[in-house]
Amino acid sequence: MVTKKAIKKHKVLENKERAITYSLLSHIRNTGTLAKGPIDIFIPLIKRALSKMNADGIYKGKSLLEIKKITDELYKIDFPVPIIKKLLIEISKEINSEATTHFTLYKDGAFSISEYSFSEFEEIIESQTTDIGDLEDLFKEFCQTSELKIVESESIFKFIEKNKFTLSKYISQNKEKNGNDYTAEAQFVNFFKKFPTIYDQIKNIYIGSIIAGYIEYQPVDSKREIELLLDTNFIVGLIDLNTPESTHTCRTLIEIAKQQKFKIQILKDTIEETTNLLEVKANNFEKSFLQKKVNPEDVYNACERRGMRRSDLERIADNLEETITSFGISLIHNTDKLKKEARFTESYKWLKDVRKTERSALHDSMAFLHVNKIRKKQFRDFDKVNAWFVNNSTSGENDSIFLRNGFQPETIKADDLLNILWLSNPQVNESIEGDDLAEIGLTSAISLTLNKNLPKSKILRELDDNINKYAKEEVSDTDIIRVATRITNKQLKNIDELNLLAENDKAAFVKRLEEEAAKQKQIDESRISKLEEIFDKISIKTIELDEARVKFNTKSEGIDSLIQENESKENQLKSKLLNVQNVNRELFRDAWVSKKISRWRRRTWIELCIILFLFVILSIILVSQYNWDIPRLFEKIKKGEISFVWSFMISSLFFIFNAITIKTLLGKYRNHSNIQNYVKALKIPEEMRELKEPI
Repeated sequence: MVTKKAIKKHKVLENKERAITYSLLSHIRNTGTLAKGPIDIFIPLIKRALSKMNADGIYKGKSLLEIKKITDELYKIDFPVPIIKKLLIEISKEINSEATTHFTLYKDGAFSISEYSFSEFEEIIESQTTDIGDLEDLFKEFCQTSELKIVESESIFKFIEKNKFTLSKYISQNKEKNGNDYTAEAQFVNFFKKFPTIYDQIKNIYIGSIIAGYIEYQPVDSKREIELLLDTNFIVGLIDLNTPESTHTCRTLIEIAKQQKFKIQILKDTIEETTNLLEVKANNFEKSFLQKKVNPEDVYNACERRGMRRSDLERIADNLEETITSFGISLIHNTDKLKKEARFTESYKWLKDVRKTERSALHDSMAFLHVNKIRKKQFRDFDKVNAWFVNNSTSGENDSIFLRNGFQPETIKADDLLNILWLSNPQVNESIEGDDLAEIGLTSAISLTLNKNLPKSKILRELDDNINKYAKEEVSDTDIIRVATRITNKQLKNIDELNLLAENDKAAFVKRLEEEAAKQKQIDESRISKLEEIFDKISIKTIELDEARVKFNTKSEGIDSLIQENESKENQLKSKLLNVQNVNRELFRDAWVSKKISRWRRRTWIELCIILFLFVILSIILVSQYNWDIPRLFEKIKKGEISFVWSFMISSLFFIFNAITIKTLLGKYRNHSNIQNYVKALKIPEEMRELKEPI
């Protein structure tokens, strides 16, 4: 009897072995060509399966299902029989000669194998198996140091292949889900974007998972005019008011759409909605510190990255239509009839419960209606669809509209469309580098996961206001960033409770913020320490494996290349350690800079207190000279009958207070360029400076 534990263990192994397959597919693609056709990338996998069958004493079979069983077991991906047949025909042409027949495929599906061996990728697979194990260990350590709970450590591989399941819903109508919450996994990938050697490994698994889509998707070359209708969030990404990766995604899709002669359009109402969004952001510009730290995709974050001010945002909003048309996007002006019709659609009734406002629900319903008018009928096959409403959303709303009643939805995410175009069109395949595609897909998966269930912007704005009112002096900017990190990571969830605490008990509010910041600081420091340990372990394993290979091949001609490979891995390790040490130093440097800024600001507060103190003392002396007759004193001051000395002292204090102290104080809090210039002028201690070589 098969137990639940055994089934679970089997699934864990399947996920890891499938990740190894993805890495192998990525390796084959990087070292070969797809000149004959996209499915030829699977030829080495089928060759290896035939070789293993032959080695195990299997020399013939009655059906291709026998080969399929072996390939599915070896690679943990589902090979359709027609694809296997195509690949076997190609393999027969390649490996058979007039003198020797290694493989024969009969018309009834029977086959025979004779003296066939293929071991070209065994060393690669062995190396990748080690790398996959190391990645899994790294994920475990990351979670243990980050207060993150994981069900299975191999879930990191499920997260990396998440986009494959999304694409399957479009291209093969696969309704299988790939889990729900991947917060821990998304944080892991996001953190290791800073470490090229590890992130490259993650990207290879991602690219392999997309390549695996070739066996699911055999596009039909049907010539049709395709229209893309762009959503508000796509426009925000296109004009570089989202993340740099989002901008790259949107602009890449626009360029490819132009190459493919797609019609690219936008509703007049979408421009109005985008303009309204930017104006609201501009109006709240000065209250946005926390929001941009919680959500890296927020417009405010892009403003900080680009050094933009409120006036810049207002200028972009004013010139939005002109900017959009400069990208070759045409505007649909007359939308009144569409708006009236949209109010009576089923999508409008449904979207009113989903969207934040009725206005946005009506906007999307208009877009859906326009797309359906272009399509004229519903389609089950992706290849037949001639119109899409394209968004760049990171919300999870799309899941609920996938393949309603088996038909294609009206909307598609920009990165999903890019992935499918990459799979279906050789020209697109040449236009987008695999590395770019992985960056686009992984960034989208991270954003989708981390932004899901984040507090509403209204609640975050309220918390921002409360921090400015009650905690700005007591809690440093670095600590506020740590609090924001805990919100993003969903470790600090009940923001309403925190806002209520701010209104009722200022001291308790400040204390709670400090406690949350301290928790995150401890996680950051512990994570760096633990990761250094695991990098050491990985390095020992890598060096031992390389030494074993060198010993095994001492008489072969490949000694030099193996030594070079070993040196390369040592250099990679140095790079990893350098990154870890620099991240650690960055944490201490940020804390040191934060203290310096606090002291810098404190000096002005001291100056302010001294001026106020002097003003109070002088006022008391002056009033006492007039026997505390304040109305009489004011009358004398008004008539200018007060002595020159007193007049000079009071005027001087007022001037220093208004023209110097207050201005300086505001500059140290509100003038970001002033703050940045102060930070630049600081002499960073040697032990906190960025390293160029690991120590």
